Amino acid sequence: MSEQAALDKKAIRKEILALIIPIILESIFVYLAGIVSASLVGHLSGLAVATQGLANRITGLLNVVWGAVRIGSMVYYVNLIGEGKYGELKQGFKNICTVTLGIAIGFVLILFLFPSQILSFFTEDVELIASAKSYLHITLLALPLWVMTKMNSAMFNAMGDTKTPMYLQVLINVVNIALGYLLIFILKWDFYGAAIATAVSQIAGGGVGIILLNRKEYFRQAGKTGWGISDKESIKETLLKSIPVGLEDGMWQIYAIIMTKFLLTYGTNAYAGFQLATAAEEITELPVIGFTVAATTLAGRAKSQKSGPLFREYCKQQLWMNGTISALCTLAMICLPYGFMSIVTNDPALKEVGAVYLMIMGAILIPQNLQRTLTGTIYGGIGNTKATMIITVIGTWCIRIPMAALATYVFKWPLWTLWMFVGADQVARFLMMAFYVKRNKVLYCIENGTGEKKEDNN
Repeated sequence: MSEQAALDKKAIRKEILALIIPIILESIFVYLAGIVSASLVGHLSGLAVATQGLANRITGLLNVVWGAVRIGSMVYYVNLIGEGKYGELKQGFKNICTVTLGIAIGFVLILFLFPSQILSFFTEDVELIASAKSYLHITLLALPLWVMTKMNSAMFNAMGDTKTPMYLQVLINVVNIALGYLLIFILKWDFYGAAIATAVSQIAGGGVGIILLNRKEYFRQAGKTGWGISDKESIKETLLKSIPVGLEDGMWQIYAIIMTKFLLTYGTNAYAGFQLATAAEEITELPVIGFTVAATTLAGRAKSQKSGPLFREYCKQQLWMNGTISALCTLAMICLPYGFMSIVTNDPALKEVGAVYLMIMGAILIPQNLQRTLTGTIYGGIGNTKATMIITVIGTWCIRIPMAALATYVFKWPLWTLWMFVGADQVARFLMMAFYVKRNKVLYCIENGTGEKKEDNN
């Protein structure tokens, strides 16, 4: 019996890795491709770099919207797949895409009609505004298909297919880099070439994704469905799940602005060291970045089989794997902080600031990363996105920001105390999330749907 259980656990771990590895590879490729893409523009003028940066700031803000809808729709899809409602799944996907594309087109029209007014919020440089406006006008043409890439990714992930989004991201980045090199260095089109390359790559990714999605078994089983909004329930459910995610992401953007203000009171080196340290920290996030998607998808898979024990084993094995990987990263960050900082800077002063940050973040990395698995389990198990948002609000606005403000303006404590409060927030957030899972009996949601624990006969 124990041997069979071991075999089952081994198979479950393989299943988890099959989902996570493509996401990790995708993240690594995006990380490296971002560096290459930035270097292409970096070989042009300072105006070109600033132009791309300012335009990306605008589209980055819009990505908060698409990212929230992607998570909300994925949670909705996972539950439909778990219930075997493939017709509703396909129609719901089309309904959500219709509304989301309508919102995207609305943003495109606003940015086309009032680009100068929007860009002037960030800068008064007339030349920069003019060039950023031209860059935006080109990339905005691809925005609807870029949104479709996000929507396609949500559906693929809900189906348990993380390889196709990886392949699509490879396609997008290869087209962007290759075409960018051709247009920037061969044809000498300056930042216009970078904008065209970005737009073409996004069109390619969105178009190919739609074709591949329609070949999926779930979609073929569903038969023909229309693109009109025939059922508002899918829109309502997705928005109810997306809004908390969007608010959570939005609060992080606000937190980043406030933290920037705090850090700048300690001097330019403090802010620069923090920025470089977070860039180095991203390297340690790559191995665990897929656990939220995996936990959400596997929760839906267990629900489709109506197996509570499998649901719990999925969660248990992911926590174990996540914790093991995080422990290795913790050792690296605590023992080799200056090595990580050497990757991003040669400045000794900045290394000193960043190394302290990395050591403190390394100490709390395990509870910070385990939140990914708990978040996905909550999403896929009971479809609740409000809980994680509330926990984020409590941690950020009741612990992190007020304590950092006191340290900065009242007690004038040293810079490292800010990192301590960031760590305290992450630990508190993990404890709150674990308490929520236990208190609401999330791991027993399959038995009765209400979270009330039933006897496990297995």
